[in-house]
Amino acid sequence: MEYLHRRDIYVRPIVIALTVALAPHVFSLPAWVTVWCALMWSYIVWSAAKGKPLPDAKIRHLLTFVSLIAVAISSPTMRGDFYLGLLAVMAGLKPMEMRSHRDRMITAFLAYFIVIAGLFKSQTLFITLYMFVSVLVTTAVMIHLNHPQPMRQNIRLAGRIMLQAAPLMAALFLLFPRIQGSMWGIKTQSRGLTGFSGQLEFGDVSRLVLNDKIAFRAEFLQEIPDPSQLYWRGIVFDTFNGRGWNPFKKVLHRLEPVKGKDLLQYTITLEPHGRRWVFALDMPVSGESIGQRVGRVRDDLTLRTYRRVKRKARFVLKSYMVYNTGPWREWEQNFKILPSAGNPKARALARQWKDRGLSPEHKIDVALDYFRDKSFVYTLNPPPLQINVIDDFLFDSRKGFCEHYASAFVFLMRAAGVPARVVAGYLGGRKNTYGNFLVVRQADAHAWAEVWLAGKGWFRVDPTAVVAPERITQGIANALAFDEIPSFLADSRFGRLSDYWQEISFGWEAVNLQWDIWFSGYSYFEQKALLAGIGMKILNRIGQMKLLMAATALIVAAALILFMRQLVQTEAPRNPVQVIYQRFCTKMERTGIPRRPEEGPCDYADRIIASYGELETDSERDRKKLITEITDFYIKLRYAGDENNKDTMRALKTRVKRI
Repeated sequence: MEYLHRRDIYVRPIVIALTVALAPHVFSLPAWVTVWCALMWSYIVWSAAKGKPLPDAKIRHLLTFVSLIAVAISSPTMRGDFYLGLLAVMAGLKPMEMRSHRDRMITAFLAYFIVIAGLFKSQTLFITLYMFVSVLVTTAVMIHLNHPQPMRQNIRLAGRIMLQAAPLMAALFLLFPRIQGSMWGIKTQSRGLTGFSGQLEFGDVSRLVLNDKIAFRAEFLQEIPDPSQLYWRGIVFDTFNGRGWNPFKKVLHRLEPVKGKDLLQYTITLEPHGRRWVFALDMPVSGESIGQRVGRVRDDLTLRTYRRVKRKARFVLKSYMVYNTGPWREWEQNFKILPSAGNPKARALARQWKDRGLSPEHKIDVALDYFRDKSFVYTLNPPPLQINVIDDFLFDSRKGFCEHYASAFVFLMRAAGVPARVVAGYLGGRKNTYGNFLVVRQADAHAWAEVWLAGKGWFRVDPTAVVAPERITQGIANALAFDEIPSFLADSRFGRLSDYWQEISFGWEAVNLQWDIWFSGYSYFEQKALLAGIGMKILNRIGQMKLLMAATALIVAAALILFMRQLVQTEAPRNPVQVIYQRFCTKMERTGIPRRPEEGPCDYADRIIASYGELETDSERDRKKLITEITDFYIKLRYAGDENNKDTMRALKTRVKRI
């Protein structure tokens, strides 16, 4: 029967719009939320197709209570994931109460909120393009709810509406005041961010190598340096606690600049890692922020931002490729200290070098020869180390990753009387053929050593280069055994097919970089430069806040005025005949036969009567007679100028009550 499928023509598009909007969040939501939405929407579509009644209020209330409890248990911290999960489960339940046109519109409108939530979580090119697709689908569904027609026509109309709105959207994006801190002026959460932590233990870097996420991109104005010079300095560790390394807590800004030559300028687009460090080529001289302030070079020759990097940030940096860090500083005595006990074999070996009166340069050479001659192995899966981790590595297992070699080397140097420290960051990067930039991933994480030499200052020594020189010049994939290479790195060994895929990925990375520059990276500073270029002066932070408060007040005032006008219109007296007939239409809609917007009373009555089929029971005949009489009385009162006939009005009321 026709009425069984009337609800279906509205339900299916609404569910499609909600599914498209929620799809990007599937992997960030708890699995049960995805299953919940799939089950709810499947039932809604099935019940509409079969003409089954919607669940009653008690069932809906029970499902709502259960879902709220489940969301609270899944996300007890009330952060962004909690609200996204709450929005998702409500989007799963809302279609169950679509009994009127208003309900359908509100349910479809939920898709817009889900789309906005996706843009707050990520502003990548893919998510932004997907957002436009989702908005297009949702707008087409909204059109369909008000004027049912083939979806192809609705999509074309929705596309025209979005194109007409594009100029206003671009103007708001470029000119709307931006608060310093993020694209939207909202702090983002750091949950799920990857990268180095505040300490370095054995196994930390090898775990990062298994991660394919991008750490940062580096654009160069000049020729990209040789791979052996691509040491991206980030963190300096000075304190060894017997198991790992911690950084010095009170590092001041450097007063005297590093001296050097071969100055190189480049731009870093840093992915959020939740910390304050910035990765720069050895040896950084200065840094200028684009969107987030970066401090001066510190005494340990690293760079820090003033705030944690919780969103993409861009920095223009300068580094010397050949440098001298200057004379010895008193605070650097920390880089000679070792724990009072532990690792006696390593201490004894270093004492031998010290007793022989070797120079610091000679001690470095002897230590590197030890790594070279004792059959050390470079591996991602070294055996676990015991209490004396340095001794166990140097004299027993002799298998480790870069942090093992850097830690052991620095321990030996300090025990031999040479100031030394561990530096962590990244090594290398993949050059993009479509632009003069490198993509550095977490898989490029690396740790090396620095020693202090008179006349040179802090001098880089990488013991990994002795054990696995391929790691320095050819990348991590060429330094590991084949069975240890992560799958995303092993793809490069699959011949022509992997070459094609690499070209595609290079092109996508180049496009993403430009997107990050002019969209995700468009911040307060870019807006200030843009407005200055056209002769306008941007407001300071206080002025911006005042402008935003004024704009908010105007929006709230306009909304209140519209609401009051709507309230007045709602409370205005309505035609009593229409009120009674609308009551009849509402009753019919509850039985699954809603009145179409374009449908007149006679056509509506004919469709209702036709839905009962050929049955001629007394109840069916009585119902058909009632519907016919209601329609006749309504037409007589509404259109025949007989509105004041009390008998006819009383008859209409009586029959509507009976139906």
